[in-house]
Amino acid sequence: MATGFVDATRVELHRGAIPVEVRLAQDEVADVSPPPPLFALIPRGAYLPCWHDGPHAIDDDDATTTTRDDPRERTPREHFAPRLAPGRDASAPWFDHDGLPLRWNLPIGILHDLCAPGGDSQIPWRLTVHYRPFDDSVDSVEDADGTMFSCTSGDVARAHFFNALKEAVFVATGSAGGVMGLSRRAHADLWLGVSTGDRSLASSAEDELGVGRDGCRRVPLRLYVRKGGGAMKGWGEVRFVSAPASRTAVNDDDDAPATLANALSDLGVGDVCRATVEGIDVGLGTELEELHGAMKGSDQFLHVCVWTR
Repeated sequence: MATGFVDATRVELHRGAIPVEVRLAQDEVADVSPPPPLFALIPRGAYLPCWHDGPHAIDDDDATTTTRDDPRERTPREHFAPRLAPGRDASAPWFDHDGLPLRWNLPIGILHDLCAPGGDSQIPWRLTVHYRPFDDSVDSVEDADGTMFSCTSGDVARAHFFNALKEAVFVATGSAGGVMGLSRRAHADLWLGVSTGDRSLASSAEDELGVGRDGCRRVPLRLYVRKGGGAMKGWGEVRFVSAPASRTAVNDDDDAPATLANALSDLGVGDVCRATVEGIDVGLGTELEELHGAMKGSDQFLHVCVWTR
């Protein structure tokens, strides 16, 4: 696949965003009338805790300076915190969609695609933000302590992202040294690029990682597998798979490039009816390494949502 095409594709993918309408949970309203909803575009690769607080970098002195294009843009914290009941802490929010708590540790684009298969979601995507502590009074089949739904700070999400990045780079290159050797400036810009969807910030840092420069040893792959379609009722419906995938088709004497179908079969995922990357339908016959090169996330994983019959 031509380098120019891959670069252009990745620029456009980084620009991808989910239009949302966010409302404050009814039991959080401290005034006679609730605050108006917040309308926003959330970068697909961002994480809910970081978007809630606003994009920030590891060290403000090292990050490339960015300014908001529209001074009227507000973060959920800025929009809702002044309207909370006295004493309510706005530092550990959690979100739901139609009553389903949303995991903070998944990119927002993945959350949207799993909850709204086939583009069936309303536009904008409707979310509710909560500030009371998450507990098992919420109808959830797992993680009732809130660890996967409520996050105390953007720093936790940032650490999660860089841990995933180190894992992916190790799978692809055989060493996590590319991540460990990033300059402070590159480290900061990469995170800011993730939080804002600004490819220009992340691109130079990603170049330092060297993933895919000479091909991948193995392809870092994350699958989110659901059976059937329709609205998701709980996270128990999703099978999570994170594994290195072979570049070549197993048992192929000619070392033919592996396809997405090969990778799914090797990982025990069968009877697939649909697969998407970044919300875009992809053919099962697509070569896996090319798909990774063009559509990998900023954490260098290829994230694929899969629906089975």
